[in-house]
Amino acid sequence: MTFDPPLQRGVLLRRYKRFLADVRLDDGTEVTAHCTNTGRMTGCSEPGSEVMLSYTPLSADGRTPRKLPFTLRLIRAGRTWVSVDTSIPNRVVADALRRRRIPELAEYDTVRTEVRFGVDLRSRIDVLLSDSSAALPDCYVEVKNVTLRGPGRAALFPDAVSERGLKHLRELSHVVAEGYRGVLLPFVARADCDHFDAAADIDPAWAAGLTEAAAAGVEIMPWRARIGRRGVHLATALPWVGAAARS
Repeated sequence: MTFDPPLQRGVLLRRYKRFLADVRLDDGTEVTAHCTNTGRMTGCSEPGSEVMLSYTPLSADGRTPRKLPFTLRLIRAGRTWVSVDTSIPNRVVADALRRRRIPELAEYDTVRTEVRFGVDLRSRIDVLLSDSSAALPDCYVEVKNVTLRGPGRAALFPDAVSERGLKHLRELSHVVAEGYRGVLLPFVARADCDHFDAAADIDPAWAAGLTEAAAAGVEIMPWRARIGRRGVHLATALPWVGAAARS
């Protein structure tokens, strides 16, 4: 994913009410940007941090299509850019799947996003993969944006208690039980981590749910992103350090 038009640089003044961030641009202008990330953003929301924003230009009638024209995309944590925009991972992963960049899923030739499924079609899966020859079972892929770095260069999820995330794990286990493939793809949105794990100290229920889902046949496929001012791209598969691996 390439940022077009290019992002604008600024300094974070504060992040508040989950969806808002005050930023001072390089020209001294102070703006309020939309923040799509509803998590705590621990370690990547410190005032004074360098940030990159996208800007939605005015339409022909002089209005913006949204209330806040600026969106917070990247924030620098130490020497590392972190992608905090939760709309980015699904787009990057879907593009990588279309390009067959993920070896374990490269045989699928049809990629659909935000597909309704489940009881009464009340849930949506981030990516649904299918095979036009019907030789492979459909594959349901749930993507999670991971911004929290823990001890030992671990990428941790979630950064806050996530009942919704636990629901997603159970839904993946259910589709596996029905004969399909279920994949959880943690999208590690920073370059300074070399493995993935559940943040058991933050959300023990999700951590236990992850172990249970893996035991039920859900495939855990963490990938680290390559992040820069010009864009975000899928880069490297990472290992999952699960409960079995630590025992």
